[in-house]
Order: sequence, then structure tokens, then C-alpha cells
Amino acid sequence: MTTSHSVRKSAASHHDTTSDDVIKTWLIYDDNGYLPIHKAAFQGHEATIKNILDDAQQRNELEEQLEARTERTEFTPLLLAVAVGRLEIIASLLKYPVNLNAVDTNGNGMATIAALSQNERTLRYIIDYPFPNNAYNVWKPLFKLFISLNDDESIVCGRALELLTRREPNGHRSSPYWPAMVDNGLIPTLIHVFTESKNDDVLISAYLLLLNSAMEYPRIKTEIMTIKNAFSPMLKHTRSTNNQVVTLLGRVLACLSENKSLIESMVDQGLIESLMILIDKQRTPQIIASYFDCLANIVSYSPEYQLKLANSQEFISLLINHYLEEFDLRLSLAVMHFIRQLAFKNEQIQNLLAKNGACEHILSALSASSKDLQQVAIEAIQAISDKNVLVQRIMLRENALEQLLSLLDKTNLSSLQIAIVCTLWTLCGNSSSRKREVATRIGVKKLISFYSIKSEEHLLAITDALGELAKRTASVKMNVQEEINHCQGIQYLIRLLKSDNEMLVLSVLRTLQLLACAPGFVSNRRNQETIVKNDGVTIMVALMLHAKSEIIQVEAAQTLACIGLVNIQCSTIIENTLDFSYEHLFTLMQSTNPIVQLKATNALASFVYNNPRVQLSLSKQHELSFDYFQTFLQNNNDQIRCAAAFQLVVLAGLIRERTQSVNTAIGCGILIDILRKSQTEEAKSEAAECIARLAHMKS
Repeated sequence: MTTSHSVRKSAASHHDTTSDDVIKTWLIYDDNGYLPIHKAAFQGHEATIKNILDDAQQRNELEEQLEARTERTEFTPLLLAVAVGRLEIIASLLKYPVNLNAVDTNGNGMATIAALSQNERTLRYIIDYPFPNNAYNVWKPLFKLFISLNDDESIVCGRALELLTRREPNGHRSSPYWPAMVDNGLIPTLIHVFTESKNDDVLISAYLLLLNSAMEYPRIKTEIMTIKNAFSPMLKHTRSTNNQVVTLLGRVLACLSENKSLIESMVDQGLIESLMILIDKQRTPQIIASYFDCLANIVSYSPEYQLKLANSQEFISLLINHYLEEFDLRLSLAVMHFIRQLAFKNEQIQNLLAKNGACEHILSALSASSKDLQQVAIEAIQAISDKNVLVQRIMLRENALEQLLSLLDKTNLSSLQIAIVCTLWTLCGNSSSRKREVATRIGVKKLISFYSIKSEEHLLAITDALGELAKRTASVKMNVQEEINHCQGIQYLIRLLKSDNEMLVLSVLRTLQLLACAPGFVSNRRNQETIVKNDGVTIMVALMLHAKSEIIQVEAAQTLACIGLVNIQCSTIIENTLDFSYEHLFTLMQSTNPIVQLKATNALASFVYNNPRVQLSLSKQHELSFDYFQTFLQNNNDQIRCAAAFQLVVLAGLIRERTQSVNTAIGCGILIDILRKSQTEEAKSEAAECIARLAHMKS
């Protein structure tokens, strides 16, 4: 053997020996119980880990290194990297076929170790990592940790989940994790915590998670429905001595009760009883406010629930004598809103609240500096007074109208203006004189300006108010009908004819009748022509012929008659619009609804009134029976008798079984009789109006 061959052999032998020595060191634990791969993972030496794993792979020992455990904690290199938050090492190791479901000596895997290490960045990295084929489930081990019997672990995990699901700093995006969390059992986990945990910190985290998820992810409320008795474990915490737990529970219940499908279940599990006890014992405004929000949602669901609360005299007394006197703004808003919902469309409760002194307390809130409190108080006034003469009298006695009108003069806030107008109109009840007084105080210009506010709830009140003003007879000094036209009121009214709100359309039609034709059937040519010019006739003919409601059909016909009254040009336009036909009125006169019959005949009489051409045309084709009118003339309602008597006189030429003079005498005699003998002012007013119309007839 040559010298050179000896040298090469010696060098190779030395290299193999050195390699074997290095590999042996990779398998030797240090004093901390770490192998070199653990130490490299702990210190973040990515290159060292790569060298160790590449060499191990050549020797078919890759799995042995990847699954190597520390002596005391039994961390794999991956678990150790997670524990110390080495993201670059985690990323490097995840490129190898590591055991993703490895656990340490305490049974904790990647996700739970990251959570217990309180390293949000690492936990988010693991959650967001695109594991192939969903090979690793992050959420199930986290939820298992959250319900751990070890309070310290539960607390840490709860706070980690809070951090993960908090809104982003700009506040616009909710957490992207809610869907996956719900899919993996978030709600059953939370219910388990509410049922079993006695640790306030864990409960606070659980309630924060439920509150945030319910606010940001609507599916949460559906998920809760699938869990039997989900609310019972929550309601037991109304007795908690921890103010933060009780506060959060109130916010949760207020949020969940916004979903009407949950309310029956909440009530069946004892919500009302639990909250009534809490509201009596725990009177801290910041805590109680949310519970009143919840109760407002509950009572708005059912009259049964309204009465369940109202029938407790102790609760009503506490509500009025304590909570309505509190000066905390948040609580006052919640209580006022609750009262509004409690009294809504329930006369019995309206009376109960009024008799216990609620009206005075609610009215006092009108002088509050908070616009929000003013508004909710105004809405409460409307709810408690709606269709209730007794409460309206109490409110009027307490000077409610004056206070509201004064507030309306001072505010430019559109939402407040809407609430005030609607409430004023509610307080007026059925009193025309009071309505006219309020409408006059507000004024035509201001009323019409409210049409520009983007809302629908006030439109009926404004239109009714204009209708009340339009009933006034024009004088030299004041012509309300023309003032409404001058302020563009007619244009607004015509647009509203396209509304789907039947009550609003009826109010618009009746107001337009008064604008086109003043009391006594004195036509207003300028207003008639304005209606025609703004395409009002086309819309009304369509309503007369095709509206679903027969009442709207006849009121549209009456409005058209008023537009064409003593105005040949307008009358001709009406007759030539679409497929207008007087025949439709004769069809409506055969309706099964007597009011429709009466109004259809009234419209026909209005078309015929002082229009010999129409009267002649109709008399050639139609004949009316006296018996048709006799039914209405013998009615117990004097206003119906007035209408029928007027119609009998105007349409006398179409009733051939009696002479026109006899029909006229009968009709006029009935009107005089009602004017002299009727017990109601409304009937006397109607009789006087009909006599005034007949006084203006040419024949």
C-alpha cells in the first residue's frame, strides 16, 4: 500500500469517527433535560435544527428526532417551540411530518400550550396555519381547557379566547373565528361553564364571549335555541355577588332577547321572576339598566308578558316611585323605553300606570338636557296615551300639549320633531277642536317642512293636521287651502298617494278633497288645477278603479269629484283619463259594505252637483230607487242620515218613482230636523255643511 492510500484511509476513518461522535451528542440530554434539537428550538437556532433533521433523515431516524421528548415536561421540539413562541421554528418544523396531536406530560397539545403560555401571537399563528385536510383541530382542545376543573387553566384559556375574538382596533371587522368556534361547540362549552363554574373570572370571560358572539355573529342565537334549558344556568347568576358578572349577564340577556324566537324559552325558564327579584334587590343604575332593556324586549313580545309584570303592584310601585326618579341617564333611557313597551296598545296597563302617577314623572323628563331622554319620554307619552281618553285627560291636565309644542319650537332635531308631532296628535284623540288648535300652533309652513324628513311614522299625523286646517273656511285675511298650495303641500300629498299605507292614502285623499273644495262645496280652482298639473288625477283614477280596498276606491272617486266640482276643464280631463267611468260608482253602490255604498253614492252626487251635462247623461242610462236611500235615512247615526239626505236632494232627478220636488223636500226636511234636534255637535255640523252645499246648488 502506498503512502498516499494510507493517508486517505486514515482521513476517512477519522471523518466517520467524528460524525458518529456528533450524532451521539444529538442524543444526549443536558442538565435541563433537553436534547440538542430541543435546545435549538428553545433558542431559535433554525439552521441547527435543519442540520439535525437532515442528518436524521439520511439515517432513517427523522421521526425519532421530531418526536424526541424533553425529560420532565415531555415536550416535542414543536411543543417546546410553541411554549416559548418561536414562530420561525414552528414554521420550519411544520414542514416535516411532525405529530400534530402530540401532547406533553399534562396532556396539553399545541393550541392549549400556546394558550397557557399566554402568547396570543403564537396562538393566532397556529389557528391561522393552513393545515392540510384540516389535520389539526385548534378549537376542541381549547374548549376542553376552558372547562377544566383547574380554575387557573380555565382563567388563562378564557382570557386567551377573549383576546382572540376581540374586535380589530378600527372596530369595523368582527372576529373571523366565530364560525369555526361555533362549529366546534362554543355554545355548549359556554353553557357548561355557566352550569359548573364557580369562579368569577371564568364566568366573566364566558359572558364576554357570549355577548360578543351574539352581537357579531347572528347564528349564535339560533345555536342557543338547540340547547335545552340554556337560560336556567345563566339566570342563577342574577344572584351573584360579583357586580361584573351581573352586569355582563344583563347585557347578554338584553342582546339575546332581541331575537323573538328565544323569548318564550327565556320566560319559561324563569326570566321574569328572576329579573323582578334582581331589580328589587340590586338597584345600582349601571347594573340594572340592561335588565330593563331585556324586559322591554320581553313585554313587546306578548300582552301576556305585559300583564305578568304589570300585575305585580310591588313592581309597578318600585318602577314609578324609585326607578323613574333616578337621575342616571343610561338607566332613565332604559326605564322610559321599558314603560313605552309595557303600555303599548294595552289600555289596562295604560290606566294602571297613569293611576300610579307615571304621567307626571314621564313629563318631567321633557325638561332633561339629553335629547335622547327627551325623545324616549315623548314616545312613552304617546304609548301610554294612545286611544285612551282617561290618560289623555291626565296628560292635558299636566299641561303636556304646551310642553310638547314649546319643545317643538326649540328643536331642529328631526327624530325629536317626528316624535313630538306623533305624540301631539295622539294626545288630541278624537277632538277636532284640539287637533285644529295644535295644527294651528304648529303652522302650515312648519307642518309641510316635516314632509322632507326621511321617515314614514309621522306622515299620517302631518297629513291629518293639514286636513284639519283645510276644514277652515277661507276669509279675506286667511286662506289656509291656498297657503298649503303655496308651500308645495299639494305636491307632497300627491306623492304620498303611492304609499302602501292604506290609512295614509285615505288621509291624503280626504285632505285633497278639502283643498280642492272648501266647506259648503266652494271650489278652489287654483288648487284643483295644481292637482291636475301634478298628475294627481291619473293616480286617483287608477286608485278608483284598481285599489284593493273599496274604501280607497270610493274616497279616490270623491276626491276626483271635488277636483272637477264647478270646473269644466278639470271635469273633462278626469273623464278622459285612463279608462275612467261613472259606471264603476254604480258597481260600488252594490257593495256588501254599507259604508262603501254610502260613499259611492256621495261621490256620484258630487259629480252630478251643479253639472247638468253629467246629470243628463246619467239619467238616460240609470235610475235609482228611493228604497236604496231609505235604508240610510232611517239609520240611527245622524251623520249617515245627513249624507243620505244630501244625496237624495242632489240625485232626485234619477229617482223617478217620486217627483224631484218630493225627494228634495224629504231630504231638506231631514237635514233641518237633524240641525234642530240632534244631540251631537258633529251631526249638527254635518247637517249645516250639507245645507250650505245645497244652498249653492243652481237647480
